[in-house]
Amino acid sequence: MYETVKVVKGYKITRMKGTHGAYHVNVREDDQIGFREFHTFRTIKAATEFIETAL
Repeated sequence: MYETVKVVKGYKITRMKGTHGAYHVNVREDDQIGFREFHTFRTIKAATEFIETAL
């Protein structure tokens, strides 16, 4: 079960419920094919910087 920690530019930064130090950013997702591209970061700050610069 994932919980949303922060939303930046429409992208959700999520983490597994009850954990710290592993934050995920879903770049794109396709439910029909089951395809998901995401990046994992150690801090919320790193995930935020990735979204602001790369996306």
